[in-house]
Amino acid sequence: MLPLIGLLLGIAVVQPSDVHKLDVPAAIRALETQQVYQAPGVVTHIDLGVVTREMAPDTKLLIGPFSADKDDDHYDHVSEPLRKWADSRKVRLITVEGLYTRWGPSTMTELRQQTAYMDITGPALASVREVNKAPIGEVYPAYEVRTPTPAQVADLAGKLRESRIYNAPDRADKFTLSTKSIQQQTGFTVRVAALPALKPGEPFVDYAPALAREFPDDIVLVAQGYWTDAAGKDQERIDSARNYASGRYEIGTFRKGGTVDARVSTILTRLDELSRRKPFGRPQPETYDPAQTITCYTPLAWGGSAVVLGGGALAAFAVRRRQRQRLEEAALRKAKAKAYAKISELGTALLDSQPPEAAERYTTARDLFEQAHTAEAMAEVERIADEGLALL
Repeated sequence: MLPLIGLLLGIAVVQPSDVHKLDVPAAIRALETQQVYQAPGVVTHIDLGVVTREMAPDTKLLIGPFSADKDDDHYDHVSEPLRKWADSRKVRLITVEGLYTRWGPSTMTELRQQTAYMDITGPALASVREVNKAPIGEVYPAYEVRTPTPAQVADLAGKLRESRIYNAPDRADKFTLSTKSIQQQTGFTVRVAALPALKPGEPFVDYAPALAREFPDDIVLVAQGYWTDAAGKDQERIDSARNYASGRYEIGTFRKGGTVDARVSTILTRLDELSRRKPFGRPQPETYDPAQTITCYTPLAWGGSAVVLGGGALAAFAVRRRQRQRLEEAALRKAKAKAYAKISELGTALLDSQPPEAAERYTTARDLFEQAHTAEAMAEVERIADEGLALL
């Protein structure tokens, strides 16, 4: 049996129960007369004053909640209708869904700021500058990072001594997994503190290292918003596992939302792979770079400015090339959604049955998904996931 597979595999992104679904027709009606529309159900923060003052008149901004659509439905129900509307109105549409937009974090510091504060001001501003063809510059705020005071450490450590799990009263997303089950399956003794997201401007208090010193034999995980820190013995492997979880699943979490259970489980599953065995027979990986994976998932723009070219023949060629590119991009988006949906189906099925051959097909499909950049390659990913389903 593969450790922790019953806790995690296939549920790296888990939809919160109270996610609102974006009403696309209502959003389009609003954007006909408004430059910015914030849909019901948005739980992230954005400083509209900072973003809108750099928006050109032909740019529109749609701020939506976390996506409630399945990946294979999202293209038909959300992406394509919005793209067609933007093209018909000759506007450049920047769409935010949850924490997800056309621009994402490129460093761990930026990732922490976006997820711990649930703040999309920086990515939205970068997206505006990108469509304006302006230098991106610094868009993420440089929030202060502090070590906790002795009183803060004593307070939170006391709560974790009373119970290995502490869910702050004002955090809606509670940690619910059994630390006893985790210990039985992995040998890890863990303590988890789930704290609310920070408010913009507040300092980030780095609790995990100080708490790990209070519990030297345990792994301590501290979630603030959608950010999770981990600390304990063999910190290099713990960092690698945390970075791996952030890079592999963060974009899905950005768009679809998630749970602290899934994020903590991803980290522990990876740490178990790094600590005890070679994952599916592969060489033990080096420290994982999440920025590289995040870059692989940078979305295709739904709205874009036209390039004006001189000369009739050259313009006609450019139009034909753009049409071909659009067809290829549309085919890739659809193939990507289908492949992702199939991988998710296989991962969910593995929750009830864990044959190693099917798990290997899941991991292969998941890794190839990150590398595939054509519709044909995505079709191959879907085929591999189908092979895994056939093995169950």
